[in-house]
Amino acid sequence: MEMAAQRRRLEHDLGDAESSLALVRERIAIGQQESGGELSLRDQHPADAATETESRELDLTQQRLIEARIGRIQDALRRMDDGAYGRCVVCGGPIPEERLEAIPDTAYCVSDANKEERK
Repeated sequence: MEMAAQRRRLEHDLGDAESSLALVRERIAIGQQESGGELSLRDQHPADAATETESRELDLTQQRLIEARIGRIQDALRRMDDGAYGRCVVCGGPIPEERLEAIPDTAYCVSDANKEERK
């Protein structure tokens, strides 16, 4: 695997994730400004209030997911700098190239990834 190409891919993914996060944060901020900082149920049909609440919850969930992805990408870039990229952080074994191609920010071999998912 060519590390320079993998680094460029991770940096590109990081840029995309940061742009997406900025958009989500902007959407959240606009929603807060329009509602005065909190949801106002006065003068609002219950269905409209529910829709607004659902949209806000989806945005907050998306924000948390993107922040987690950014963290994983940054960790992968640090592992590259440290020379540990491509090695499982749990067992120290090699992560197959196919897995790194599919999930470039992964820190786990398949076996340890399965164990982490079960936790």
